[in-house]
Amino acid sequence: MTDLLRNIRPQPQLGQSFLMEGRILQCEIDYARVGAEDTVLEVGAGIGNLTERLATRAGQVIAIECDQQFRPRLDSLAETHENIKLLWGDALAVPLPPFSKVVSNLPYRVALPIVFRLLDHPFSSGVVMLQENMARRICAGPGEAGYGRISVTVQRLARTQLLDTVPRSAFSPAPSVDSAMMRLWPVTGPFGVASAEAFKRLLDHVFLYREDRLSAALSQLAGAAAVAPLLPGKLRSKRVSQLTPEEFGEVSRFLDAHKVRLTAVSDAAKRTARKPRKPPGSP
Repeated sequence: MTDLLRNIRPQPQLGQSFLMEGRILQCEIDYARVGAEDTVLEVGAGIGNLTERLATRAGQVIAIECDQQFRPRLDSLAETHENIKLLWGDALAVPLPPFSKVVSNLPYRVALPIVFRLLDHPFSSGVVMLQENMARRICAGPGEAGYGRISVTVQRLARTQLLDTVPRSAFSPAPSVDSAMMRLWPVTGPFGVASAEAFKRLLDHVFLYREDRLSAALSQLAGAAAVAPLLPGKLRSKRVSQLTPEEFGEVSRFLDAHKVRLTAVSDAAKRTARKPRKPPGSP
């Protein structure tokens, strides 16, 4: 398999690291339960080692790639396997044809935006590889380490499951982080929110105070402080980090009903909020 890297120059700006372990590549396909009835989308086909395996199992493989250095290899695969369709372009912009499943080793620099783009389209399930830390944040549940804005936003749109971790040594060149396989099942009817932007701003604000009770977190926000005491007690007394995604949806609808409009939160404030708080009295 190392022959596939001959004459290939990985592009660090694109986050290119290639999974070289055949056993793990096959495991992704097995986890996804790919069959002849499936049209499988692969984002970031690269050297085509996953593409080729998918072509032996799926009815059709739609492989997206933006880096032209892979064209000879991928064109050759498409000539050998008639069920491979190549799409050349940016995975965040190229029009996506219908697909039933996703199996992809995502480009890590844009993994999260790609996940959200995929969830804008209907499909039955997917297995994706991404940074372990990001996968854990996406899959974390209320009260668990890493649970936050990203967890809630993705879990409004899909059920998630962390499948397996993969060491950086399985890739060439080795990335600076370990990786993980994650399963996605898009939900058919996400719970209602005031609007996607209003929901985002709510999460941005309250997770600045993740270990505070929701009532205390809302009391810090202009406009929300006056209506915080009107929240149902089951929500008011919970810590922000303990609220379920559905409960955040309830809070979003409550604030909208009371005409509360939250302002945007700066990236600097979000980064500060992610840092662990020091216990009272510590130096």
